[in-house]
Amino acid sequence: MWRRLAIFIATFSLPITIWAEPAVLTLPQVDSLAGQALEDGQPRLAYDLSKGLLQADPRNPRAHYYQALALAQVEAFGAAQQSAAEAYRHSNTDEQRYQAANLAAQLSFADERLTGSQLWLRRAVQYAPDETSRDKTISAYRNVRYKNPLHFNFQFSITPSDNVNNGSNSPLNVIDGVPFVGTLSPAALALSGLVTTAEVEGSYRIFQGEKHETRLTGGLYTRHVSLSDPAPGLSGKDLSSTIAEIGVREIMLGTNQDVVWQFDVTGGRTWYGGDPLYDFVTLGAKRQNRLREGLYLTFGGEIEQQQDETNSDADTIQIEAFGEVSLRLKNKSNLAFRLQYRDSDSDGFNRTSQQWSSIASYSPGKQLGPAQMSFSLGYSTLEYDDYRLLIFTVPGGRRDESVFGSISATFKDWSYLGFVPTVSLTSEQSRSNVSRFDVDETSVTLGIRSEF
Repeated sequence: MWRRLAIFIATFSLPITIWAEPAVLTLPQVDSLAGQALEDGQPRLAYDLSKGLLQADPRNPRAHYYQALALAQVEAFGAAQQSAAEAYRHSNTDEQRYQAANLAAQLSFADERLTGSQLWLRRAVQYAPDETSRDKTISAYRNVRYKNPLHFNFQFSITPSDNVNNGSNSPLNVIDGVPFVGTLSPAALALSGLVTTAEVEGSYRIFQGEKHETRLTGGLYTRHVSLSDPAPGLSGKDLSSTIAEIGVREIMLGTNQDVVWQFDVTGGRTWYGGDPLYDFVTLGAKRQNRLREGLYLTFGGEIEQQQDETNSDADTIQIEAFGEVSLRLKNKSNLAFRLQYRDSDSDGFNRTSQQWSSIASYSPGKQLGPAQMSFSLGYSTLEYDDYRLLIFTVPGGRRDESVFGSISATFKDWSYLGFVPTVSLTSEQSRSNVSRFDVDETSVTLGIRSEF
């Protein structure tokens, strides 16, 4: 049974209808009148009616929703957004939550609070009634993100691994061409444990022109290691690392819309084992070409100067170059192949090397049950022309060959606010002419990332 609410409306507040006596209306009637007032462009009347509804029930989501719409009609967007937030908080159904979150997102956008609008759109995605509504809300999110000068990206993962320290698979150290066999310490052998990583990247657009934009960038990456069974003289902290960087990024369109250039200048510091390891300055450039619909060619490179904080004679110049071809098929499957080269030049002990890597990846267009799958397989070679262990020089230098692969699953059906869980199984096997670097590792990574 609806409770009754007495609403006294003076003649001057209703120019069309004249009341000889105060009218007693039921709550459904007041609700209907508030909705009609909004349709008729009478926000003040709608607001007053909704106040009456809230006097009867402060948790009435429809009343808060009406107040938000009424305030929006007079362009009081900040107050309107607060009312929409109250409507969301007191909603009783997913449909009400979806409508209230969508309205709050629109009002935040109108109030030029774009990051707040993105957060509300994530809530709306969570309660979208069907796939069509969900896709439209994701599209709206991407449009707001494009307009927002502030960008954030966050990733988190936990990885149980049987080799968190890149340890050897044998206690013996055999060097090809050297007639002696060494014995490795327990800390040099493969140790199992848990690796926790967290990465936050952000950027802020400081200029936008017709064909280019400039952003300030920053990032923080942490890798924390916990050993299942610590070896003498080695703890998880000794294997943990942190990277912090800031920079400037320039993104430019080429001669047409199919070509995009990106230039980066970054600087930062790397910590290892809790202590500063090296400072770095990096210059990078890359170009993406859309060759035809669904086919992209991306290539680029960077040069990095590393100033060693532990040994001033071990500064390093590192040069990287890469090329990648990616193809999106008609069935929405994705194929990609990447080739990468890295050259490290240093006067430091055993720090000059060259590495080639190639990776092929494939993502099916259809889900396998609840999971969107992806697969990758890679091969790399790492060479040190001059490599020494204690008093021994490795004949011909050190050479490592590695084969690695991964199977990843993203569970989009288990999304929460647009964040989805991921699971990856990774295996790597490395073989070297220095058996200390014969390394096997298998790990499972549990992660969280943004779906859009």
